[in-house]
Order: sequence, then C-alpha cells, then structure tokens
Amino acid sequence: MIPWRLKYSGIRDYPPTQLDLSGANEHVLITGPNGSGKSTITFCMGAVLYSAKVDVEGLKSRNLAPDHTWKATISLLFKNEGKMKIDAQDFLEFTLKIVQEPGQPMKKEFHISKGDRIDEWEETVRYTSGDRVLNFSAYKKDLQYKYKVDPDLFYLIWYQQEVNQFAVMHPEERFRIFSEMHGIDKVQRDWEESMERVKETEETVRAAETNVKFMKQELQMKKVALDHYLDNQKRLNSGGKLYLASLFQLENHYKKEIDRLEDVLQQLSEDIQEAQDDMNLKKSLQEKENDQLLQYKANYDELEAKITIQGKVVQKTSGELKLIEQNIRDLDKELESIVAKKNQIVKTEEEVKLELEKLQTEQKKTCEQIKENEQLLTNLNKTWQEKVETIAALKHQVKEDARLEKEHRERLSQYVSSHAIQEKIDLFDKRIKENKDQLYYQKNVQEKLTAEQKMLLEGKNTSTRQMESLQYFRSKGINAYTLQELIELTDDAQLKDEQRFNSIKYTVFFDGKFVTPPNDLYHVPLMTIVPDRSVTKLPELHLKVKERLFENELPYAIKALWWVEQFFKEGAFSIKNGVLIDPIGLRGQQEKERYILSFKALKLRREEIEQQLNGLAESISELTTTISEDTKTIQELNSIIHGVRESEAFMISEHERVIRKRKLENEIKLQAENEEERKRLQEKERTLIGRQIRQEHSKKILDEEAEVYRELGKLKDKYEERTLLQKKQDLEKSALLNHKALLDGYHDELEEVDKKISKTDRTIRKIKESIEDAERNIKQIEKQQTNHSDDLDAAKNELVQIIKELEDLKQLVPTLYTETAEAVSFEGLPSVSQLKQNCENGKITFDGARTEKEIDPAAPENYETVKKEFERLDSEYHRFTILLDQDKERMANLQDQLETTINMRVLELQRRFKMYMSQFQFEGDITWDSYEDKKKRTHFSLYIKARKEGHRGTLEDVSTKARGGKVGKGVSGGEESLSSLLFALALLQNLQTTPGFIVLDEFDSALDEVRKVKVFDLYEQELKRKLIILTPKSHEDEYLGRFNKAFIVRHNPTIPESKVVGIVKKKQEHQV
Repeated sequence: MIPWRLKYSGIRDYPPTQLDLSGANEHVLITGPNGSGKSTITFCMGAVLYSAKVDVEGLKSRNLAPDHTWKATISLLFKNEGKMKIDAQDFLEFTLKIVQEPGQPMKKEFHISKGDRIDEWEETVRYTSGDRVLNFSAYKKDLQYKYKVDPDLFYLIWYQQEVNQFAVMHPEERFRIFSEMHGIDKVQRDWEESMERVKETEETVRAAETNVKFMKQELQMKKVALDHYLDNQKRLNSGGKLYLASLFQLENHYKKEIDRLEDVLQQLSEDIQEAQDDMNLKKSLQEKENDQLLQYKANYDELEAKITIQGKVVQKTSGELKLIEQNIRDLDKELESIVAKKNQIVKTEEEVKLELEKLQTEQKKTCEQIKENEQLLTNLNKTWQEKVETIAALKHQVKEDARLEKEHRERLSQYVSSHAIQEKIDLFDKRIKENKDQLYYQKNVQEKLTAEQKMLLEGKNTSTRQMESLQYFRSKGINAYTLQELIELTDDAQLKDEQRFNSIKYTVFFDGKFVTPPNDLYHVPLMTIVPDRSVTKLPELHLKVKERLFENELPYAIKALWWVEQFFKEGAFSIKNGVLIDPIGLRGQQEKERYILSFKALKLRREEIEQQLNGLAESISELTTTISEDTKTIQELNSIIHGVRESEAFMISEHERVIRKRKLENEIKLQAENEEERKRLQEKERTLIGRQIRQEHSKKILDEEAEVYRELGKLKDKYEERTLLQKKQDLEKSALLNHKALLDGYHDELEEVDKKISKTDRTIRKIKESIEDAERNIKQIEKQQTNHSDDLDAAKNELVQIIKELEDLKQLVPTLYTETAEAVSFEGLPSVSQLKQNCENGKITFDGARTEKEIDPAAPENYETVKKEFERLDSEYHRFTILLDQDKERMANLQDQLETTINMRVLELQRRFKMYMSQFQFEGDITWDSYEDKKKRTHFSLYIKARKEGHRGTLEDVSTKARGGKVGKGVSGGEESLSSLLFALALLQNLQTTPGFIVLDEFDSALDEVRKVKVFDLYEQELKRKLIILTPKSHEDEYLGRFNKAFIVRHNPTIPESKVVGIVKKKQEHQV
C-alpha cells in the first residue's frame, strides 16, 4: 500500500489543498519555515487513518467565527502495490468527513472507496459512530487487519519530534514503546497478571493461614477448658479425701491432748506456792543492807566535795607562782642585754646624734643621683633597642640580597637570557605544528585504510567512484552491481591474471537500458546484453560466476561473464595486455592498480592494509608522544622564562643593594658608641647603689646605739620591780605546801569509805540476784500454767471446730465421708503441724475445686467439635499452598519467557544499532534493566548508550544530563538526534511487517549536512520503502537530489492563510 494522494479542506488556515504523493519508490520532501503548518499535513494523515495520537479537534481553525459551522474533509489515496499488497482493487481512498454546528459536538464519519481507476469508485463503505456494525471500532479493525495501514500499529507516521525523542526520553517510556512495537507488552501483561494472581493467592493463603491459626488457638482454648474440667474433678476427689482423713486424725489427737493438759495444770499450782515463801524471806534481809549503804554514800559525797575545793586552791596557787617566776626571768635577761650593749659603745650619746644627722643628708643626695642616672640609662637603652632592630632588619635584607643575587646569577649562567629561552620555545612550537600536520595526514590515511579494511572484511572491495555509481542507481530505484560482485577469478588463477582486466574490472552493471552515467567508469545496461549461451566459467580467462549469489542475481552474473568474454574474441572491441582497444581509441586501467577479483588478492590486500595500519599506529603513537613531550617542554620553558626575566630585572637594581650595605655599616658604628655610653652609666649605677647600701648599714648601727642610750635611762625602775617579785615568790611557795598537805588527808579518808561501800554493795547484789531467781522461777511456773491452760482451751476449741467441719462434710459429701471414715488409720500418725498442713491442703484443694469458676461441663463435646473444624481448615490451607506454588511456578515461567523475549529482541536491536552507529564512527549499545519500587511494582528501562570511537570511559545513556539544570555533561544535540534516528531505524527493522511507506516529521532537524545525507541513505537502503520527510531546514543540492517531489508550505499571518506549493524533480534521463 503506497500513499498516492492527499486532499483536505476546512483544516486550520489551509484552503482546499491536494498533494500528489505518487510513485512507489519516489521520496517526498515537505518543507517550510517553523510554524507554517507542515505538521498539520501529518495530523491530517493520522486523522483520516484514525490514529489515537491525533486530536481531531485541533485541526479546526482558530480563526473560524463561533457562529459558523465547521466542515472539513480529509482524503488519503493509496495505490495497492508494494510488498504489503492486499487482495483488493488497484486504488483505495480513505476519507474523513467532519461537521460541527455552533455549540454542538463534532460529528465524524469515515469512508473507504475502492476502484481500479482513481475517483471512479466501484465500492464505498461508510462508517459512523452510531452504526451497530460499521462503526469506528470496525473501521479501526479494517485498517489493522484488512488494509494494513493502521499508522499506530505499523508505526507508519512519526509525528513532530517523535523520531528525535528517543535520546531525551526516559528509559521507562523508551522501553514501553519498544515493548509495544515488538508485542512484548502482551507477554509483560501476562506476567503482571500472573504476579497479581500470585498476590491474590498469597492473600488467600494468608487468610487461610490466619483461619488455621485462629482455629488452632480456639482448639487450644478448648483443650485448656477440657484439661481444666478433668483437673477440677481430680482435685475435687483427692482434696476431699485428704481433708476428711486429716480431720478424723486431728479429732483423735485433740481428745488425748486435753486429758494430758489437765494433769499438768494441777502440779504447776503447787510449785508456785513454795517459791513465793522463799522469796519473801530474802526481801527483808535486802532492806537492812540498803540502809547501811546509804549512810556510807553520804560520807563519800561529803569528802569528794572537800577534795574538789582544796584541789582548786592548790591549782590556783601553783599558777600564780609560775607567773611570778617567768616575770623574774624576763627582767634578768633584759638587764643583762642592756648592760652588754652599753659596754660595746665607744661614742658618747651626743656624738651618735651628730653622725646620724650627717648620714641622713648624704643618703638623700645619693638617692637623687641614682634617679638621675636611671633616667639617662632608660633613654639610652631605648635608643640602643631601636638600633638593634634597625640593624637586624638591615642584616636580614642584605643577607636576602646576597642569597637572591647568587640564585639569579646561577639562573642567568644556566639559561643565558630570556631571549635565548624564547628562541627555544619558538623552535618547539614550530616542531609541534609540523608533527601535528603529519599526525593529521597519517590519521586521514589510517581512516581511509580502516574503511577499506572494513569493506574487505565484509567481502567488499568497491572503489570510490563505484560507490558513487551504486548510490546514484539506488536513488533511482535501479538495481546495480559491480563487476567483482558478479564474477571472480578461479581458484587456479594467479594474481597477474587479473591485470588483463584492468581496463574493465571497475565496470558497473545496471538493470536497465539507458542512464546518464554519474562518472567516467564503464556503465553497462544489463537489459542490452543478450548472451548466446549460458556460461558460468571461462577457464581460458580464469574467470567464473561468483559463488553464493542470490537466485535473482545469477542471470546478471552470467550476462556479465559473457560480456567480459567478448573483449577477448576477435572483434571491433578487444583487450590486449590490459588495454581496451575500440575502433576510435584506446583505454587503460580505470583506477589505481589493485586486485579485486581474487579471494587471494583480497586476502593479500587485507594483510597489506593491516601492516600499513600497524605501521601507521606506531607512527601515530610516536608522533603523539613527541607532541606531548614537546608540549611539556614548552610548558616548562614558559615557567622558566618568567624566572629568567625576574633575574634580569634583579641584576639591574644593584645600586639599591649597595646603599643598604652602607647604611648597615653606619648603624653598626652608631650602635657601638651607644654601647660604650651605656656601659659607663651602668658602672656609675653600680657605684651609687654600693654607696647607698653602705649608708644604710651605717644608719642601722647608729640607730641601735641611740636605742641603747634610751634604754639605760629606764634601768633603775626595772631593778625595783625585780625585788618585789622575789618577795612575792617566797610567800606563794609556803602557802602551796600547806594546801597540798590538807588535800592528801582528804584523799586517805575517801579511800577508806569507798572500800566499805564496795563491800556492802556486793552483799546487796547477791541478795537481789537470789530474789530475782525466785521471781523468775515463779514467773516461769506461772507462764507454764498459763501456756498449758491456753493449750487446753485451744485444744478444746480445735476439737469443737473439727467436729463441726466433719458434720458439714458429712452433709455435703456423705459418700466421700463414709468412704474416708472407714479407710482412715490412727496408728503411726504424723505430727500435728503435718496433720494441720494436710488438712489445710486438702481443704484448699477441695474448696478450690468446688468453688472454681468457668468450669464447662460440656468441655469434652466442645473440644471434639472444634478439633474437626480445625482439621477441615488445615486441609484447605494446604490445598491453597499447593495452588500458590503452582501460580509461582507459572509466574516464574512467564518471567523467564518475558526476559528471554526481551533479550532476543534487544540483541537483534543492539546488533543493528551497533552496525548503524559504527558507520558514523560511534560506538553504540542497547541494554535493558528492571527494578521493583516500594509498592512492589516492576519497572522496565531501555538504555541507549553511545560515545565516539576512540573515546575512553564507560558508555552512558544518551539521556544523561547534568543535575540542577547545569550543562557540560552528556552528548550534543546532533548526537542525540543521530542516536534517536538510528535507534528508530533499528526498531523499524526489527518489526515483522514491511509497509510501503513511512512519514517522518522533523526527521533531519538536528543533523549536519554530511550526517543528514548518510542517515537518509541508510533509511532508504534499510527500509526499502517510500519516505515522506517533513523538515524546516534549507538543504544542499546533494540532499535535495534524493527526493523526487517537494512541497513548500508557506503561511501568511496577515490573511491568515497557509499554502502548499509543489515542486517535481526534472527528469534528466529517459528510462526505456
């Protein structure tokens, strides 16, 4: 199905328009400036073919008045021919009619007209939205399955930017389109449905598992209730028996215990009376001894009071005596010191006073001289410090000048001058430029040899002019072949045998009768060759038909072989010694001599090229290394030249360094003079300080002598004071002896009374202890009497209580009471406490079991019912688990099928994409990946990766951009467009359909002239169908020559109106 004509009216700002698209292999170009309405033409095609990507409402003109009716018609005529020819008439026209009244919804209807002549239709089918049979869904299905022109299913129309969007598209969206084009989306949906089914089954299993767990808990609860019931019955029986048996045994015990306690109480009453009589006798003796003890203690207290008073008197007297003695000793020492000092003085009191006044005057003068000298020294020190700092700075600067001078002299001695270095830099620059020119030349040679090597590896060995001719014929839709594609040398041929064909071996054969050759090679029309026999081998010429030809190419090869044979027969045209001889001239070899007809020759040429490429690679590597080293040397010299220029400037400023040296010498001289003056002042300061110290010492001695004369005047009073103290000391010693004698007499009397008190006290304690023993004995007996009386009462109470409990149990459990009464034994009974413990344990167990709540009498029946329900739910859970395993297995199989399908399709796509990209010196790759998000949804991504050949680093997706709106990362716009176009071509090549046309909007908008031509040729060569290209760019003649028809869209915004002007390529030759 080939688009033949497009008509439309009522579309946007277009008048009624008709576009002639005829020609099965004739390509159409639609061009015009941006915004002129080119894409509207593709929207019309999509609308009439019911494309889901076209919004028909958008075809309405915005300049249509609101109260006007919109009427539009679009017709697309197809010629029924090409590889997807259908069983129908020669022409089919698809029409869309649109009517929209003001304020009313849009009405549409589709028509399909058929006939063997254009506009003479034999049959027309109408489709409307309200028809039950011929509705829009039926129209869509007919386009898909009957006429095979659905633009969405077969990807016939690539709307604005669609063909260029793959590079910038998100990898997930890219995968979606890829999966739809190859039917992977159905497998993916089956897998996703299986995943949902697994999730549903998992939910069912979880619910069943929850039910099983719940019923298991219910069963456990019923089992607990059953165990509780059985345990209650057991405890009720065992506790009751233990309780009754213990009560019977306690009853027997308490009856015996009551009789024993009554006998003991009678004996204890008699023992108490005897103990009381003995205790009364001891108490009367105790009272007599207590009276005597009180008299002794009164005497003792009186003596203690006297001793205390007398002791204080002795202590006071001793203290006063010690104070008097200390005062006497102090006066004696003072008198001795004053007398000794007086003996040492040689001056009179008057002489001491005069010398002291003279010394004070000299001290004042010395202090003033010291202050004056300190001020001079301070000022001099400050000046000296400033000189030191100035000299240090000058010394550092002079030293630095010497170091820099040495450094700069060495640098100048090494590099001479900056001019010499600049000459070296210019020399290296010149050598780098020459090496780069050589490198550029060798890379060009390498590129040509690589291209030739690639052709040889593909089994091709086509010259440049042959390629030019083949492209020319391909653009005309004419099959053409080179001589080496049809015939070759036999296996026994030698290389020199090919030389005889030099004048014709680059001949191009074409399937036609006449063309205007694009160059001066030999062009032979195959239709004019009529062999007189079928020949496949010429042994005498060592030629044969090439092996592994297609069936349709074999007749062409036989014709070519027969045609070559004619040159070696006697006739008007002949070849001798490689020269073609015709009636009007001679012709030598067509191209530069090389071997193209022999497999051996191709092999030798490949080896030769490989050697040349190896040599070129080594040479390029050496040149690259040399350029790198020279560049590095220039960088080093550029860094050195600045230092040399600094050295030259430094050497010019030598007079400044001489001035600094002289200034340093003057400063050092001034500092020496300052130092001498400073030392003189320091020496004077030491002399004055020494004089001041000596004056202080003399003043101290004179002050001490004056003090001695003052103390001598007070000496008489001190002698009189010592005499009085001596008399007072004698009186105090006599009084102290009398007080001590009286105190010793009081101590002797106190000791005698203390002995009598101790003796009487011991006697009283013995009597008291005897009385206490008697009282304790009585209390102990009374306590025993009380205890036994309490025990008796308790035993009687216990017996009454036991009898009462037995009666209660007899009424409550008569059967158990009778059984226990008959079985109880009263021999070898345990202790009372053990019996009570047994009784208490039995009572607790019995009462606990009897009064226990939540005891279900129906527990056994309930347990059996719940157990059966649990077994049913558990069986159901295991059944669902098996179903889940089966669903998971199916899901895994579908996933494996999906991944296998994707891998196969991606590998096919990748192989074609790599091949296409390599033709543009790019490395390409296509990969896919999948991941699961937080919601457990699987996302698939398809990555298009590209980089220039020879570039390092990893291949990155062409959609990769810098973050935050930054630039500088990723491929260029042209490379994006190239990778998108070649990826789209690979996608189209992988489809199982072969439609006769394709519409590409803005196909070449981001390509340069060279790539644009190559991409177009690649599309033409690979798709082998009619191309309708929309582009806003202007183009060169080479590119325009590939189109047979062109339409120029123009828009006049002042009217407003869009128009289309058609241009048909002028026929340059007549094809017979």
